[in-house]
Amino acid sequence: MQEGERTVLDNSCITFVSEHWNAHNGNQVPLILAGGLGGKLETGRSLDYLHAGNDKRKLCSLYLSLMDRMGLKQSAFGDAKEQLAGI
Repeated sequence: MQEGERTVLDNSCITFVSEHWNAHNGNQVPLILAGGLGGKLETGRSLDYLHAGNDKRKLCSLYLSLMDRMGLKQSAFGDAKEQLAGI
């Protein structure tokens, strides 16, 4: 569906997250981001943070990155003080 010069999906960011990966272990949380957030997210990629280290793959860092791209500048969110690299 068109929304201006882009589609609704191009202008959206839909997040699917499941904490039921490994017996409720928060070390591995599979998720899907769909949409381009108005051109602020690169699409068509698969990113793997499994071996990045716990401090470099926080879910709160992803949320901090998304908030930044939505214009909500925060210095921290939850246990994250920096954005997730590569987003």
